[in-house]
Amino acid sequence: MNSKTNQNITVGVDTGKFQLDIYIRPLDIYFTVANDEKGIKEAVKTIKKHQPNRIVIEATGRLEMPFIRHSAANSRFKIV
Repeated sequence: MNSKTNQNITVGVDTGKFQLDIYIRPLDIYFTVANDEKGIKEAVKTIKKHQPNRIVIEATGRLEMPFIRHSAANSRFKIV
């Protein structure tokens, strides 16, 4: 039995000016996308597949806001 699937899924997003580094725990999935409209859409699409309980995002001088706005408009993610 895979105990990883019995745990809550949490996504961590490290925000940078040009990229978002995303980690999905406990599935041990890591990927990077551009911090632009295309990259954010790709990230949200990938994250949705795993039905996370919450997303934790680093607040970095408002660089996180496009991701938060898109996520709020296109999903029901709990963003912390």
